[in-house]
Amino acid sequence: MRSLTVLNILICVSLLAGCGPELVTPDFATPSYQDHPNLRTAELARARGDIPQAIHDYRDIIKEEGPPCEPAYIGLGMSLLDANAVEEAKKTFEKALALFPRSTCAFVGMGAIYLILNQPENAIKSFDCALAINPRCAKALNGRGIALDMLGDICGAQANYKAAIELDPSNVSYKSNQALSLALAGNTRGAICELERLVQSPCTTPRVRQNLALAYGLAGNKKMARKIGRVDLPDEMVKNNINYIEAVQQTQDYAGLISKNHTVPLDESRKWEEGDSK
Repeated sequence: MRSLTVLNILICVSLLAGCGPELVTPDFATPSYQDHPNLRTAELARARGDIPQAIHDYRDIIKEEGPPCEPAYIGLGMSLLDANAVEEAKKTFEKALALFPRSTCAFVGMGAIYLILNQPENAIKSFDCALAINPRCAKALNGRGIALDMLGDICGAQANYKAAIELDPSNVSYKSNQALSLALAGNTRGAICELERLVQSPCTTPRVRQNLALAYGLAGNKKMARKIGRVDLPDEMVKNNINYIEAVQQTQDYAGLISKNHTVPLDESRKWEEGDSK
């Protein structure tokens, strides 16, 4: 399929999303709050969206004397992604892997980086490393699904989303990604039905709504796509999204669509697992 890299249009729906990430959040069974009392402060800053403060706090923890703090490196990397500092985030995850070579979160973070950089093959390698350490890592399975969607392997993507959902049945982001994958495979009716159900969930996110708008657009219902798109986006961005969908349909380059879809954020931040607390 011919790439649509010439189209610098914002497709504002999830990563990687469930991307989007949101793809990875620090999730350690026993965070070292006792050894690093400022860690909770940093995590709370990121949770409330104060990314500059979170970056500052994580960096302070990393500078502390004593054993390195794995959650601080992961939190810093994801906060840098939130701030669109992709290269710096990449260096942070690389440092984390040098210090913690069996860090599942760091490998998932690197996978998210490669998705942002439109390098799905490298992303799969990183997610596979995470799964080799923890075969039950739902975030890695979700990310792997996104990478396969980017490569046009819809069947493989669906299998990975299904596995991620089985491990985390309440995760709306994974279900939304799976539904969007159905739309890209041509099953827009099935995708719309599932996404309509997901937008009614109390855990729904703007990305789920924008996935629904995209599914309607792919189904040819531009009126509904515009209506739903305007719930979260300005008119100009909705117009750009519709134009992009039409361009993709003309070339049938759905691999190009999934690439843009999962690497361009809803709010110009890199939140790959929106609403994911696990």
